[in-house]
Amino acid sequence: MGAPVEDIYRLRLEGRAELLEPARERYYRLVLALAESRWQERLLGELPLLREVAAHQEALDTMLAPAMRRAQAEAWPTRNPTVRCLYEVHSLREQLARDLARKLGRSAQEPLGSLMSALEEWLITLPRVVPPHLWRSTALELLPDSLPALQEAAAFGDFLASLLSQPMLLTGRIPFTQVQREDLRLRWPRGETALLAVWHRLTGVDVKGRMVAELRKQATRAPLHPPRNGPERLLHAEFWYQETWNRVKHLVQWRLAPLVPEPHEYLPVLWWLFEREYVPRVRLLASDSLADARAGLIEMAYELWDAQRPDIPDAERWLPARWARLEEQAWRAEGARGGEDGARVRAVLQVLILQHGIGTQAQRGWRDWLSLVKLVQQARALIR
Repeated sequence: MGAPVEDIYRLRLEGRAELLEPARERYYRLVLALAESRWQERLLGELPLLREVAAHQEALDTMLAPAMRRAQAEAWPTRNPTVRCLYEVHSLREQLARDLARKLGRSAQEPLGSLMSALEEWLITLPRVVPPHLWRSTALELLPDSLPALQEAAAFGDFLASLLSQPMLLTGRIPFTQVQREDLRLRWPRGETALLAVWHRLTGVDVKGRMVAELRKQATRAPLHPPRNGPERLLHAEFWYQETWNRVKHLVQWRLAPLVPEPHEYLPVLWWLFEREYVPRVRLLASDSLADARAGLIEMAYELWDAQRPDIPDAERWLPARWARLEEQAWRAEGARGGEDGARVRAVLQVLILQHGIGTQAQRGWRDWLSLVKLVQQARALIR
């Protein structure tokens, strides 16, 4: 016996007719919500519905367009419930696409799945007051594991955590392998940018700033377990970023003391130190934010520290090559000798002259010299 007439069109949809009824209900609810005056608030409470539509959209689009072409070509009767549902779903889908495109300022020709994703992103990032009892759920909502910036930040945090798994001594060589040094230099700008982007995403939503303040407070504490969700990945990455930044500053400060680096100088100096500690002739290059004279002064500060570090033999402290570098650096740094850091570097040279000038025929009046070059030359004449 043949199938009942009312089932023929369901059979012609080859098992995909079951997608129509749920789709019609979901589309209808969204179209009604978008028509309300406070549609943003309404849809913010309907995020599960948006995600349900998005989850089924690809399968529905695969079925809907061919089914509509066949129905129109074969003149399927709209009095049939299956055919009527097919046309209603198609009509609601078109209206939903138009409404979404208008609300979002985008093209109605975009795939509906893309419009739905854009709508969800727009809704969850709306600035709003987030009450304390919603802090956790809001952070989870804003930081899904699929968020590209979060993925980049999390990978950066994992790398930093592995990098700092061993103690980092202030004296001695910087304890990174060549591969680690290169990786850190390459990963740092991307990781830092990703972290800033994730925090900016949270800050843009949290108009009172209390949720973000609480998360930043939590990020100061060492993680007790591996991260299990988006907010925990952010806290893990931020903790290790701050921990690495603090250790980097200590490493640089220790090697340049008593010169005091500016905040923007730490990273360029660190990248230079990665090379300088193994290749003494590598120079710290000037840039838009680092004047040539300032770079020379920083080189002098490091050279003077390096010569007096406790972990090298006395015979290697004041070799002719070091004096040649110091004099070259002093000529370069003369333009920066007048500031506080210039005075600090001069003070280091003056102490050396005092220590090694006892009982010698040192030139008179050298205490008043401002010239870094003359002080280097005086120290060189005394230290053998």
